Formats: sequence, C-alpha cells, structure tokens
Amino acid sequence: MAELPAVRVMTSELVATRRRRVLDAMSEREVDALVLGRQDNVGYSTGMARLWTSGTRPFGAGCVLMAETQQTHLLSSWDAGIPESVPFDDLYPLTWNPEIMASSMAAIGGLSTARRIGVDACSPGFIRAAARFAPGAQIVPCDDLMASVRAVKLAEEIELVRSACRVAWSGVEAVLDRPDAPTPIANALVAMAALGATIPSSEPVVRREGDTTVVDLGVVVDLYEGGVGGRFVDGRREHAPALVDACRDGATHDDLAESSTGPWLVRGLGMGYETPVIDAQRGQGLTLMAGMVLSVTDGDHRDVVAVTSGQPEVLSPPPPPADRPAGSSA
Repeated sequence: MAELPAVRVMTSELVATRRRRVLDAMSEREVDALVLGRQDNVGYSTGMARLWTSGTRPFGAGCVLMAETQQTHLLSSWDAGIPESVPFDDLYPLTWNPEIMASSMAAIGGLSTARRIGVDACSPGFIRAAARFAPGAQIVPCDDLMASVRAVKLAEEIELVRSACRVAWSGVEAVLDRPDAPTPIANALVAMAALGATIPSSEPVVRREGDTTVVDLGVVVDLYEGGVGGRFVDGRREHAPALVDACRDGATHDDLAESSTGPWLVRGLGMGYETPVIDAQRGQGLTLMAGMVLSVTDGDHRDVVAVTSGQPEVLSPPPPPADRPAGSSA
C-alpha cells in the first residue's frame, strides 16, 4: 500500500487555545472551578492523553481547572502523557474513596473557597466529597458549557480530523486491496495502526454483498476522530448521498430529513461523539452552524464534513490516485 501523508499531531498552541476557550466560558457563566470527569472533555481542556474510552467512564475528577489561578490539576500518579505546562505538583492520585478524594481536592488552591463548581458528570461519591472539600460551593452541571465550546471547531482541529480520516481510508484500502482475504477487518486495523490510530472509534464493518463490499471504519488519532464508510464495487465507492451536501449553515432537522434516502444520522465529531445529534427521531429544533464538524451517515455511506458559510467541505474524500494501491479505484 502506498504511504499516505504524515499524520498531523496536536500542537501546544492548539491545547492552549482550547484551554482559553474553556476559561472564557467559565468566566461568562461565573464558574470558579470546573471539575471534569469525561475523558474527551479532559483531553480538550488539557491535551492529556489517556486510553480512549469513547468519552464516558464512571465519574472521577479527571481534571480541575481553576478560574482565578488559571491552573490545571490532573488525575494522574505519573507524568506520562501529561502536557509540559502542567507541573508534577499539580497532579493528584487516583481514588474512588470520597474521603481520600476530598483530601486531594482540598489541597488544590482556591477550590475549598469556590462559590460555583461546574461538573460535566456527577456521582453520589463526588457529591459527598464536594461537601467536604468545598462545603459552601454550589455544584452546577456544565455539560452544555463544554458542548458549546467544542461545537465550533478551530482550524487546526479541522485539519486533525481530516488527518484522522486519511488514516481511516488506509484501512478501507487495505480491505479493497485484498478483497478475498480471510481477515479483512484485521488487515484494516493493522494498516490504520501503522499510521497512528490508537483504537477504532466504532465497531469496524466489512461485509460482502455479491460484487459489493460494504466498509465502515472509524479511528482515533491523537484524540481526534475520523471515519469513512460506503459501498464499493470494483474498488469504487458509490456516489455520496444528497444528505452530505445538505449539511450547510442554517440547515434544520427537516432539511436533513428531506435529503436522506435511508437510515441516517448527522452528529458532531471531534474528540469522539459530540453534539449536535440529529436523526429521524432526534434533533428537532436544532440548526447547523458554520464551524461544526459532522459525521454524516445515510444508509451504508458515511462522510465527515465541515460546515462552512457555503458548500460543506468534505474532510473524508478518497485519497488521490497517486496514493492508491494498484488495482484500487476508491
């Protein structure tokens, strides 16, 4: 298989910009401390790399971001995967014991006197711990704060998603290059891993329907997700459905539904599964806006698009002919 362009990686400037966006949103909502448990939110705010868990896990205080000091405190007993901007002294150990959690959190400067503490998930254990380390604080949900910050992507984020989509295409081509191989999914995973994919972001799909090969692959590369899917005949993917082009600034649920031809889903994509989520049953009243990045599925076809002020930009096009293996015309 021909080598694809080098995979992009996050820069420290991107991490700092994302963190500033979160701090600005905290200021607007008068949140003194933000305690994040979802790994995707922790990664967005800090750049911390951990084993991908599809954005959800039993709630633990994975990150504490303080508005007054603008310091970041992270749940980790060592500094592997920790951004250089976070000193070792700002790490705290893993525990699910509320007493130990309260002790660790109380040591974070300013947290015990915070008036409003935002959380993106909340467990009874955390509520008990909060009553100890910040007895006078109001605990407020901030899932929507993080969702709104992440909904509109920065230019560098869009390029990282585009890069992840190229990695997904390497898996597709590994399948198409050996159509009769007994282990097509394994071949796809090996090809994507060679380009930096840590783990599939969705269940890999490869199935045969006569002369047609159906493939759908999703990957996570440096925290950002990419994906592609379609029906392939003689190595060529069927044309994109109208739903892809319908993902424009201002598009409504009805606009998308009218453009669909089969089971469909339009959902935010970045560090995993994001808002908005729109399909036949969900998303009435939602409107797409420029800057969103979306995974667009209609039947077996999936593309990733960036919503712009005009025509949507497809971030998951087939690689140019020079990058395709012999015999492939994807």
